[in-house]
Amino acid sequence: DARTGRPDRTPGPDAPNRFAPMDRVWTQETPIGVITVVVSDRGIRAIAFAGEAPDEAVGAVPERDAEIAGRLDDWFAGRTHALDVDLDLSAVVGFRRTVLETLRREVGWGEIVTYGELAELAGRPGAARAVGTVMASNPIPFVIPCHRVVAAGGRIGGYGGTTTSTSDSLGIKRTLLAREGVRVRG
Repeated sequence: DARTGRPDRTPGPDAPNRFAPMDRVWTQETPIGVITVVVSDRGIRAIAFAGEAPDEAVGAVPERDAEIAGRLDDWFAGRTHALDVDLDLSAVVGFRRTVLETLRREVGWGEIVTYGELAELAGRPGAARAVGTVMASNPIPFVIPCHRVVAAGGRIGGYGGTTTSTSDSLGIKRTLLAREGVRVRG
């Protein structure tokens, strides 16, 4: 600073805003078990199943967002088929983001798509295995409906929405699909 002779410590335009809204986190009972929800001022950042702690929860303030929690409750109760909530995918980039956005936009309630079909919809025909990897790391399961993605031939495939045992995670996938009137093999 020319006036005081001390270095100028004014934050630059890219400095973090210490007054920026904090992420919020809460747990919520659902028919598929307790979930942990993390939201930012942009929308839902992460959802994790019981016993899991999303990285996004670190430093988040324990505070329930009543509007989002209510919409989740309405969806699980079957009062709505659309989970009309804002998402914060700012940490998701490239092909992964394209696949997740394509899935949410293109595959509605009661519909299923194969990994290969989703790869084509996302502009990458032949990338079925890569789509499977994206589904396994979906940060916002069931809101971004990875349960609607099945293996070739209509077999159930896997479910990466949870790190619980394979049988438990497939049980969650079957439950979510059955709520939508979808029956799959396997």
